[in-house]
Amino acid sequence: MSGVSTTYPLHRIRFYDHTPSPITSLSFAPLPLPPPRGPAASSSKGKSRDGQQQHTNHKDEFGVLILARENGEVEVWDYVRDEEGNMSGNWVLKKTLPPTLTHPTVSSIALVIRDPLNFHKKSYSVPKLEDLRLFTAGSDSNDLTERCLITGRILQTYDIPSPPLWTLSVAPTQDLLCLSSSSSTLHFLSIPPPTMFNKSPALEPPPSELLRCDTLPSRTRTVSIAWGVPKLVKSSDTVTNSESEGEYEWRNTYLITGNSDSSFRKWELPPPGGKKAGTAAGNQRGTIVWGVGVLPDHNFVTSDSLGNVTFWDGQSMAQQQHFRAHKADGMCLTIGPGGRSVFTSGPDQRICQFVNVPSTSGSGSQWVLTTSKRVHSHDVRALAVFPPYTPFSGTSINPGYAPVIASGGWDMSLTFTSAGTPDSGSSLLVKNPLGKFKGASGSRVTFEESFSRKMGYMTDGRVQFAPQARLLLGRKDRSVGVWKVLEDEQGWEKVLEIELKLRTNLISSSISPNGKWLAVSDLYETKLFQLSSQGNAIRPLRVKSFLSTLTSSIQLEHLSIPSKGCGSSSVLFTNDSQRLILGLVSSGQLLVLELPQGSNEDEIEVVKCFTREDKIVDGRVVKPKPNGTMNANGDVDMETNGDEQSEESEESDDDDEEGFGGGSKREENAAWVSCLAVSEDNQWLAAGDLEGRVGIWNLDTLQLHATLPTLPYPPKTLSFPPSSSPILILALPTNTFQLYNLEQRKLLAPSPAGQLNELHRSLASLHTPLSGLTFAPGQGGKSGNVKMLIWGSDWMVTCHLNLDKIMNVKNRRSSISISVNGSPAAGGRNGSKKKRAREAKLARDHLDTPSVAEEGEGEMEIKVIRDRFKSILAIGWLGQGQGQGELGVVERPFGDFAGELPNAFWSGGYGRS
Repeated sequence: MSGVSTTYPLHRIRFYDHTPSPITSLSFAPLPLPPPRGPAASSSKGKSRDGQQQHTNHKDEFGVLILARENGEVEVWDYVRDEEGNMSGNWVLKKTLPPTLTHPTVSSIALVIRDPLNFHKKSYSVPKLEDLRLFTAGSDSNDLTERCLITGRILQTYDIPSPPLWTLSVAPTQDLLCLSSSSSTLHFLSIPPPTMFNKSPALEPPPSELLRCDTLPSRTRTVSIAWGVPKLVKSSDTVTNSESEGEYEWRNTYLITGNSDSSFRKWELPPPGGKKAGTAAGNQRGTIVWGVGVLPDHNFVTSDSLGNVTFWDGQSMAQQQHFRAHKADGMCLTIGPGGRSVFTSGPDQRICQFVNVPSTSGSGSQWVLTTSKRVHSHDVRALAVFPPYTPFSGTSINPGYAPVIASGGWDMSLTFTSAGTPDSGSSLLVKNPLGKFKGASGSRVTFEESFSRKMGYMTDGRVQFAPQARLLLGRKDRSVGVWKVLEDEQGWEKVLEIELKLRTNLISSSISPNGKWLAVSDLYETKLFQLSSQGNAIRPLRVKSFLSTLTSSIQLEHLSIPSKGCGSSSVLFTNDSQRLILGLVSSGQLLVLELPQGSNEDEIEVVKCFTREDKIVDGRVVKPKPNGTMNANGDVDMETNGDEQSEESEESDDDDEEGFGGGSKREENAAWVSCLAVSEDNQWLAAGDLEGRVGIWNLDTLQLHATLPTLPYPPKTLSFPPSSSPILILALPTNTFQLYNLEQRKLLAPSPAGQLNELHRSLASLHTPLSGLTFAPGQGGKSGNVKMLIWGSDWMVTCHLNLDKIMNVKNRRSSISISVNGSPAAGGRNGSKKKRAREAKLARDHLDTPSVAEEGEGEMEIKVIRDRFKSILAIGWLGQGQGQGELGVVERPFGDFAGELPNAFWSGGYGRS
């Protein structure tokens, strides 16, 4: 590090003017009802019901979270455990599905299990993303749409009678949808089960007994719907007398609706062949019943526009308990797992927890308002709890961890809070899925004492740097802006704004390092622009022949680009700005394009198409052994990429390269390419997808170099550090790193007292997941010392790494065992159990970091900066040259756009009443 400055000028960039969209709806993956078994089958199980046993066997599973924003974007969040696979992980943004031009908003969503009758036959109890169907509707749309959770495309539309849609609800049996619109009646839709040829069959009219229902007054609107507890009945088409599973079925019996005419209604659903649905109303004072929920004992709860939360008797419709819980409307209501807790929230930004406790009189039980907690700075519009509540009195879920409540609204931030009841805090067996520390403060699982974890509202790579041209590209919904950071602290200026005609919102963008090329893509098409300077502005010239070049290429005939489009989930320019890499949405394949460097502006050349032909078994990539066989469990032996079988590995890679460039493809392997990376010398290309697969290609020979073992979670970002030996760094959502040596084709296990383990210990205490990393320019080389900057939405970490010493640690294991359901078992795992607690030093006002120690691998200084930067979107370098550079930190704090939002209910500080 001698002779290399470790202090760089810092630009705090806040001119990126995109405002995120409010959160309108949240939904965790629903849980299915237990298999329909008769009384004899249930009694043979004893006290352990089949449904309860199913959840107990898979008590550590978490479902995906689907988040909808007002601008039509749908985000998929997934839970990841820590580096040791323990229950102290985090939720991370997996992908963002863009809205289409025809359906630009989302106000309501419904998640449906694709095949609920056969779901209990699977090896897991919580539905995965491929097991779910998503239905969305906008407040200004005439259609109910089904969107693919894998690609984001619209699969079908259904005309809403008398739009707009006010609310949407799914039956516990997962076979009915109930719609409430401006019509005077409720509308039901049947959800048919999937077939061999159609996994998402079109919605159908409901059974004849649900075609008609009592009408509402002309100006009355139904604003909330809750289905009643389903009933287990004997199937009508049964011909035998045995009480087997096939002779019983779950049947919906009633539902509760909250209305705008100061009433709620109970609707009796007739059995097949019965008469039309009836209605009964209970009156309140002039209110709107915004939320309603049915409890396991058939009682129900409502929240209204006066801030009241009321519990009602299910038979007499009489009021049991009444709480004045909110200062404003109780807009959101959700029921906790097992029906023992209720959560409400609204414009007063408070989340209230109600818990059912034994009555003081010794008979029965009563509801108590235990906690009122403010976790947002603006109106709360959506709540969701995991494990989700299933209205079935026989299901008792005891997962072994505290439930988690997700909330969101006008402040755009998704917030997670441990939602345990007061009695769960005394149990040492209850784990905190959001816990970070082993002390008492980190293990608190009750809603009142737990720490709320707020996620960033723009963490999907919307900002990129062009270091050589000192430019910054910012992606918005349907436009991009380019700013230039001037030299010598002269400020900045906006040099370009492009409004694009698109079918969906933009999903990816990139600017070349020299600032001469710009690429953007929506779900269906990638657009390429050539940029030229004109005074203080930049003139974009679209390469109109780009699409025709792709469609006419013989190498790309198998992609069916004219029909499927050339939308790219990831785009990247090489460091010499001569090539463009595309990760296609439709096929998951990689395109390498040669850009023109002379006067022929439109001559784009297709260099190569890398096709993903890996076979997946149980979520892992499986490659055949030399004798043509493969492991039965789908494991990949890392020894095949080691020194002992390097020749066989190279032969295998050459054979696979034929498949990677061939014409056949497998649609089921078309995973969303989430990250790309190119080495400094432009020789290596690395790509990772949402299935956890990572491949490395040689851009000189245009051949596959290596396929890494399938990771348990998709990498957050990939990076090639400046080093004399080619190394790939994989940043995982667990706030840990994996290093892969390209020459030896090995994953490098960190030593117990090494730099990586020291860095992992520092990152383990951070509450939000990492977003990216970058390396200081002009370092590496023969010394192997690099300065790395890592950041999340509200923190930054700086450290030095000696890559040569990390690679040359003696007695390093040649392979790492990676399991499907856990995290990589690093070589220092046993040693980490004996590690001492060590706190990272607080950040100073400058980014100056002393050089790493010369002796050994383990001595290093790590700076964790927690309180200086807020809402970090990206970190990059400007004006690189002669080994120097200027650091740019792009921020978008809430205060910068708070003035654009409606007035908050609380205009003062926290705690004001």
